[in-house]
Amino acid sequence: MGICKAIRGIVLCLTMVMSCFSQASSTSTYLDVSNLKSIDDIIKIQNDFTPLQEQQPIAPKLVSTWLKVDVSQLTASKSSQVIYLDKPINSLLELYLVKQGKVVQKVSVPKNNSSVSRLQSISPHITYQSAEPNTQVYIHLRAPYTVKFDYHIMSEVDFKEHSQTLLFWYGIELGLLYFVALSLVSMALLAKGKHLALLGVYISLLAIQCSVNNGSIYFYLPVGVGKAIASFNGSWLILACASCLAYQQSYFSSMRDKNTLSYVIWGITGSLVAIAVISFGIQASLSNQFQALACLVTSAALIAMYYHMRREFKEDIWLMAGAWLPMLTLGLVWIGVQLGIIANGKMLEISRLAIATHILLLMFHVFINDKKHKERIVFYSLHDPDTGLSNRFALNQHLRKLAQGNTHHTLLLFRPLVIKSIRMNIGIEQANKHLNELISKLYLQLDTYGTVTLSDTTATKTEIFRLDDTTFGITLLGKLSLSQIEQYVCILSGVFEDGIEYKGTRLVDEIEVGVAHSPIHAKTAEGLIQRAMLALSTKAEHSDRWQIFDLANSVISERRMRISSAIKEAIDDDQFSLYLQPQVNLATGKVFGAEGLLRWFHPKLGQVPPDEFIPIAESSGLIHALTELVIEKGLNYQKQLIEQYPGHVLSLNMSGKDLAKKELLVHLITLVNELNLNPSQIVLEITESVTIANESNLKNVLDDYRSVGVKLAIDDFGTGYSSLAYLSRLGFDELKIDKQFIMDIETSTSNQTIAKAMSDMAHSLGLKVVAEGIESVESYTRLQHYGCDYGQGYFIAKPLAFDEYLQWLYKVSQSDDVKRYLTL
Repeated sequence: MGICKAIRGIVLCLTMVMSCFSQASSTSTYLDVSNLKSIDDIIKIQNDFTPLQEQQPIAPKLVSTWLKVDVSQLTASKSSQVIYLDKPINSLLELYLVKQGKVVQKVSVPKNNSSVSRLQSISPHITYQSAEPNTQVYIHLRAPYTVKFDYHIMSEVDFKEHSQTLLFWYGIELGLLYFVALSLVSMALLAKGKHLALLGVYISLLAIQCSVNNGSIYFYLPVGVGKAIASFNGSWLILACASCLAYQQSYFSSMRDKNTLSYVIWGITGSLVAIAVISFGIQASLSNQFQALACLVTSAALIAMYYHMRREFKEDIWLMAGAWLPMLTLGLVWIGVQLGIIANGKMLEISRLAIATHILLLMFHVFINDKKHKERIVFYSLHDPDTGLSNRFALNQHLRKLAQGNTHHTLLLFRPLVIKSIRMNIGIEQANKHLNELISKLYLQLDTYGTVTLSDTTATKTEIFRLDDTTFGITLLGKLSLSQIEQYVCILSGVFEDGIEYKGTRLVDEIEVGVAHSPIHAKTAEGLIQRAMLALSTKAEHSDRWQIFDLANSVISERRMRISSAIKEAIDDDQFSLYLQPQVNLATGKVFGAEGLLRWFHPKLGQVPPDEFIPIAESSGLIHALTELVIEKGLNYQKQLIEQYPGHVLSLNMSGKDLAKKELLVHLITLVNELNLNPSQIVLEITESVTIANESNLKNVLDDYRSVGVKLAIDDFGTGYSSLAYLSRLGFDELKIDKQFIMDIETSTSNQTIAKAMSDMAHSLGLKVVAEGIESVESYTRLQHYGCDYGQGYFIAKPLAFDEYLQWLYKVSQSDDVKRYLTL
């Protein structure tokens, strides 16, 4: 069956070839320059026709060209024959069958290819009976450009087969175009790739343009809709040019910063859209000129864009240029046709070939680009984007393989300390460049040294991993060797401490190193990383060059985590208590007031000291809730105390992290007013370390609290580096000498000197002095002689629960002097 069809096709081709030799003698032409003559006028002047000398006649631009075919001379067969033409794009075509000087059949196909018969839309034709005497077929063609055209003659049976084949291939071509366009839009929606959506729009516009040009649009759309779309035929190509530029710009803009050319391209794109709108409904000749202009401008813009980006995206540019070359060529041919340089009636076939090649190359580019995109996703899922180093997931995979192979290995995590400050000072881009240079130097040093195991002296390449923004790691194969670790730490430290040059300045760095070994410290990848991280965090608290994992540190870390998670629950369950430690006026021996001290007894953790849970609360962001709790409990206690002891003063500790919070100040004012308290009997204690900050900002904050009427005390004075003059400028009312200078004051002459000097200087600046840590009557007496105003400590009383404090107050109030009461 297939062989028969092939033979039949060959015979058909031979018949068409042979007919060409007889067409020249039976065909003549006439040019109607006036464009006014009707078929009747043409029949009357048929003797004025010029015999066709060439195989293909030429129709000049916008001139009615008539072709007369004397079909009675073509064949002696009496079978039905068909004359059909490949209609030039945007042209008017009419066919007339004339017998004995009279028109017996007319076929008219306008510019938009619409016709009563859908088959006429894609293959204009007329049927006649052979061997009828005095029978002619007149062909009238008027095109908006100079064009060569041709006609073909075949039997009616062969023509039907030819038409079905033509329809089949048109359907395949358009189906593939729309399928590709829909696939690209779907990919754009899934991958959020705007450039893919624009490419889908571009291919859809090409499909519309093709179906209008070849007339197939009337086969898959209602005639009315097809006519409406075809009426805008001049605009689809221009819109396709606009979407082409938009796609190109969107594709490249996703990979580079905006530049002048980028704005020019978008401007051209907008102009093309405007031209497309203007082209709606204008005459064909002007519309074709607009199309030629659009093709020319688009070609120039693409060439400029590719030239501008040829170095940065060399491979992409070559692939993209190859994909668009067929369309650039087609556009230049179309321009040549419009300008009359090229007269070719095969534009439809040329465009079909060019578009098919273009789509194939374009899809190949999309495939390659999508493949690269997926490879980038896979790469960056395992690598750091700034340095290209393998990331934490890659380290996990590497460590798992080593663990599965029962290979002894050591993980060294290191953290450069000044990366963040370098970023703030020279910018992220320069900081990354600085980091990459150091990593390159480190690779060179590590490759030179190699990784040598204790059981195998073969050197292998050492890989550097980046776990997070500031933490890096390397693995050493072999059993745990402290000397080997020390050598690697020396290499790491040497590279970062050597630094690099930047604008004449040497940027140096130092590192912290944490070490863990498998299987000694952990048998799993996650466990080894966690323990190396713990060792790294421990290193920050020590001055050693590096720190190996220690189980004791792990226990401490686990307890910190338990405390951190328990604080919130403890606040909600009211597990915190405010104890009061009495303060005595050393000059009169009377109770002056008390300091509120927070205590926490946890059902499982037991008694958790303040110096343990307060730093954890500060680091976990829960200190604000604790400070509010201290203020609420303390002021409510003060309300009860002043009812029995009107002059009682209460001191409360403030966290430095809460000092600038306006909400806390508002909360304090609200409670003072609600409880009707005298704010001057409330002292807020702030540690000295908090005051070593921006003086102007801190003074503004302290002035806000002072405006409420409360007193301010500097706590733990002597542990920091602030001067008394500096503190006086901040406006403190009290100074509390830290207990480390008081507890052994009887045996330390230096502490005696310091305590006396502090007291004297504070008094000279108008500050009251409170001595902490009074443990004996001798210390009490000495501080009295130094002129300290107030004192507190275990000699006077330990911190007491509120009920116990009330009982203690009642007892000591019976005595004129607390010191005498305590020494009885």
